Parts: sequence; C-alpha cells; structure tokens
Amino acid sequence: MAFTQIYVNLPVTDLEASKKVYTAMGGAINPDFTGDTSAQVVLAEAIVVQLMTRETFATFTKRDTADGPIELINALAAGSREEVDRLADAALAAGATEPREAQDMGWLYNRAIDAPDGHSWELLAYNADAMADATTPGQD
Repeated sequence: MAFTQIYVNLPVTDLEASKKVYTAMGGAINPDFTGDTSAQVVLAEAIVVQLMTRETFATFTKRDTADGPIELINALAAGSREEVDRLADAALAAGATEPREAQDMGWLYNRAIDAPDGHSWELLAYNADAMADATTPGQD
C-alpha cells in the first residue's frame, strides 16, 4: 500500500471542547503539533485528527468551510461491542451528542456520535465471519 496513515483535518469553533471529546475517546494530544489554534489528537498509530479553529482551517483552503449540512461521516472500528459502548459513552460524557440510536445487525454493532462542531463519527465493531451471511441495508 502507498499510504501509511490518515490525517483528518477538522475545523472547530471551540478547540478546548473538541479536545475534551477526542481525548475522552482515547486520543492523545501530540504537543509537537498543538498550540492555541490547533491540536493534534492521535487516535491510533495510523489515525490522527488535527483540530483547527475555523480561522486556522481557512488558511489551508480557498474554499468556503462547511457549516450546516453533513458532508462526511468518519468511522472508527473498535475491538468489541463493549469497547464501542465505552468509547461512545466517554465521548457523550465529554460533550458529544448521539444523533440516533445504536444499530445492532448481529454481525455489526455501531453507535454514532457528533463532536461539538457536528463532526460525525461512527464507532463500530463487527464480526467478519458472520458478515458473509448477512445482508447490509442498501445492498441487494
């Protein structure tokens, strides 16, 4: 594979509130890439989220920064249903919201959380062996 890591850059209104949610989900702040207007949160060895104030984020693009309708849902796989629940509950306690009920398809369990600025994350656990026999919504 050509890629070794993913860096998700997100504009935020309240940097401290956002840091609280992402660290509650187990992320670690990397002080080398964190300052007054930006914070790097390492979620896993290959998954890094860079939170930036909307003003800082705007310096990286000439396009308007989205605010309102959802454009993207990020998904993070955990090792078990219990881990999904633990991470989602920690995020909720830190200020995230849960836009819908948990989904349990037998082979796949997921919960959705929205960070303070509305960035959506699916936290999921799945059983690949059971997946082969299941039908996923939207697939025929």
